[in-house]
Amino acid sequence: MNDPDQEPQRHTGYLIRRAQQAHVATWTRMVSTEISSVQYSVLVILDQRGEASQRDLCDAVDLDRSTIADLVRRMERRGLIERRRDPDDARRNTVSLTALGRAERERLRPLVAAADAELTGALAPAEREALREGLRRLLAR
Repeated sequence: MNDPDQEPQRHTGYLIRRAQQAHVATWTRMVSTEISSVQYSVLVILDQRGEASQRDLCDAVDLDRSTIADLVRRMERRGLIERRRDPDDARRNTVSLTALGRAERERLRPLVAAADAELTGALAPAEREALREGLRRLLAR
């Protein structure tokens, strides 16, 4: 059943789905049961940029507007981020980290690195980078 030349093991989508399952299991065990990897990505983007519009967050983490709106609402309720109306455009919300959000990002950073190391631990460093580069190119299409 694990023959890489047989279905479904030879299909990229199947392997990506299985890798995502492994990622979620590793994340939940090693990083957080409360903050998802997508939420962590939002913390990272806001830490890097200082603030961003919800639309910019959509683009940065590749989510649709309704999904990011729900994500932002949940993170705001937890006190991780704050949302304000843009004074120049009342239709636009800007989002920034709170002190709690910044502290949580810093607390999670080494846990995320450890989870990533465990997830890719069976790969040699060159294989790990080739996997990441291949996925980046696949996603850039």
